[in-house]
Amino acid sequence: MIADEACRECSRNKINIYTRLYKAPKQREQEIIGRAERYLDEEAVGLSAPRMMAGLLKILKEETGIKDPYEKIKKDYDLLLLGMEEKIRGNILRSEDPFTAALQYAIIGNYIDFGAFSEIDEAKLIELLDSYDEIDLDLKETEYLREELGRAGRMLYITDNAGEIVLDKICIGILKELYPKLEVTVLVRGIPVLNDATLEDAELIGLDQIAGVISNGTDIPGTEYDQISEEARACMDSSDLCIAKGQGNFESLRECGKNIYYLFLCKCDLFVERFQVERLTPVLRNELRM
Repeated sequence: MIADEACRECSRNKINIYTRLYKAPKQREQEIIGRAERYLDEEAVGLSAPRMMAGLLKILKEETGIKDPYEKIKKDYDLLLLGMEEKIRGNILRSEDPFTAALQYAIIGNYIDFGAFSEIDEAKLIELLDSYDEIDLDLKETEYLREELGRAGRMLYITDNAGEIVLDKICIGILKELYPKLEVTVLVRGIPVLNDATLEDAELIGLDQIAGVISNGTDIPGTEYDQISEEARACMDSSDLCIAKGQGNFESLRECGKNIYYLFLCKCDLFVERFQVERLTPVLRNELRM
């Protein structure tokens, strides 16, 4: 899906924020900003928003030598949510419908997005987690997903952010209990980008202990089918269905024609307008029925 002009302007507006985040030398700051703006104007045309962002951040990495400015943030949120894992899992198991509850918690995790937000309000995150049962998911799509999982042999679960990945782990664990014949593979980012989850995050939280975890091989904050590794493409092709978390995965996989269930919170004006909902509204949609 080619980026909307609003995505380009949003990226342009964030250049100064990212320049500071990557600690660009003061004496070269304007030069670096100029290079980033030229990239958006000349090279990023026709790209999806995630691929456009990957190119922008690559420039900052090259100019500053900083590979992962979100390293501490990612670990902090991984550990924060890991400390809640037992309580959340208990809440799900005690709920009337553990399947829906697991999805509700998983979608709340999508709030932890430093690509969409400059800062995360931890109090807001806790508030969302405490009121997980008030999350309204599309009933028809929820039932479609429930039925398809009952028939499926293989599922690919495509993650988004660190911290959020703990809630994905809990959700996957519940799904494996509900569907014991289901083989689950998890796809994470191949190279650090924004606060997206990588193999390091998956190993830190023990996700690799309950499912196979593979890297997509790229630094794109999404899943570009023609850019990800051969292993990742083969896994996607051989899966009966996929669950893809986050706006970035939606933007990069939309119109791919595969059986993908997108699960995310609407966090920017473009998505609010596209789905005609309020900000932070949960979305569960299937690629083949959109």
